[in-house]
Parts: sequence; structure tokens; C-alpha cells
Amino acid sequence: MKKLLITLMLISPFSFAGWGDVYYCQMTSLSATNLEGVRTGYKLEKFQFKLDETKNAMVFGKDGYFNGYVMKLGMKNRDQDVWYADEWATIAAYQEGKFLYSKVSVASYMVSDGEVMSMSANCDKF
Repeated sequence: MKKLLITLMLISPFSFAGWGDVYYCQMTSLSATNLEGVRTGYKLEKFQFKLDETKNAMVFGKDGYFNGYVMKLGMKNRDQDVWYADEWATIAAYQEGKFLYSKVSVASYMVSDGEVMSMSANCDKF
């Protein structure tokens, strides 16, 4: 009976991603690798985002690394806690509490001389 109750809780609509849900995340890694292959690690931060149906996007909080960034959703599975968002040379993916982010910048587009930024985080929905 206990296993049945846990299974029902896990597949209930309340465990799925919904528009307006807010996610609180803690980075587990944040680093950049430049064109020469030199890797730089950065201070890990907490951040938050919500799923905005009107914008069809992930909307990040005003502080920290993302500082109000908005990423359009490329795909969102209504029946599961899974989606990705992308923009020119940037992609974010989320699946069941795990968040991955990468960004490629080149000298002609960004301030840096060219690098790949990568991040991972654990998130909780509230």
C-alpha cells in the first residue's frame, strides 16, 4: 500500500512542471574554458526562475549570474518535468530537478576572447 501511495504521488499532476511554477536552484558547477583550453572555475551561486506561459519562456530572478535573463522555451513536455530553452549559442535543459546550461561566446559577439561556459545545478520546485 505504501508503494502504491508513493507511485501515485510521483505521477500526480502536482509533480509535473506547470506554468507559473518557481524553481530554486543551487549551482553544482560553473566554469569557462577559453580558446587556449584554459579552464576557469567560478563561485557557485543560488538562482531562481519561473515558467512564464505568456512569454513561453524561463524567466530568471534579478540577481546573480542570470540577472533577469529570459530564455524562450524550445520544448516543454506538459506531462513531465522536462524542457529545454535556447537562444543563439546558448542552451538550457531541465529534467526532474537537474539543470544544465551552456553558452559559446566568440570575440566578435561577446566581451570575452571566446569561451565555452558550462553550468550544472540542482533545483527544487516551490
